[in-house]
Amino acid sequence: MANKFGSQVRAFAQKAKAMQGVIFRESATKLMEEAGTPEGQGGKMPVVTGTLRNSVAASVEGMPSDGAEPPELVFATMELGQTVWAGWTAKYAMRMEHGFYGEDAVGRKYAQAGKGFARAAAQRWDFIVADVTADVKGRMA
Repeated sequence: MANKFGSQVRAFAQKAKAMQGVIFRESATKLMEEAGTPEGQGGKMPVVTGTLRNSVAASVEGMPSDGAEPPELVFATMELGQTVWAGWTAKYAMRMEHGFYGEDAVGRKYAQAGKGFARAAAQRWDFIVADVTADVKGRMA
């Protein structure tokens, strides 16, 4: 009887650890998808040419740069507890996120409000995780 109980506890622990990994990966992917949702589709990401939206990248070695992997590929190979950096590599990504008021290096004056696409998605992290958790529990039950 003790062996059966021990086996059940081990099986539960293994399933819980697997669920944690799936929940993290899917939540992180969903967060990046929400941040990249265009304004025209109800999101906050400004899309004119698609350059900013298509510059999304992630890395486990530091801030992503041009040529970094897409977030879903990086998230798929991560271990729980591993640090990941994700964002947009377009040179104007920070300006679009936070806005820019003032004069640039060539003397042009700007009064551009930030769109807050990354911050808005990050603020929804708890809700994203809750939604993904419910979905994963339903699939793994």
